[in-house]
Amino acid sequence: MIGDAAPGAAAAHAAGMRCVAVPYVPAQADAPPFATAGLLVRGGQAGFTAREALAWIAVR
Repeated sequence: MIGDAAPGAAAAHAAGMRCVAVPYVPAQADAPPFATAGLLVRGGQAGFTAREALAWIAVR
């Protein structure tokens, strides 16, 4: 699951899903629910690259 909101990251974690979190508001990257994401792109959408996400998925 790739999501941009903390509640989505928490829901993915609760469902046992792997999660790539790309915060819509990068300043909120430290919100506790984002800590449950397998990959957290702290720079938000500006810092997201498909290459990084695919590399993370490939090793899991």
